[in-house]
Amino acid sequence: MVLKINSRANGACPLCSKNGRCLLQRRLAEAIVEIHPTEDMEVVIYSCGQFKEKS
Repeated sequence: MVLKINSRANGACPLCSKNGRCLLQRRLAEAIVEIHPTEDMEVVIYSCGQFKEKS
């Protein structure tokens, strides 16, 4: 399974300076790696304690 974080650019992650190299995103991706490898899962994160706005 492939984890897609905010592929429609809704939520906090596209606006976060850590997007793409975030520990929370990595842990989510690792947790689903063995579930249906050919399917996608889209996750929207609206609020995050690790959020740092892009400048």
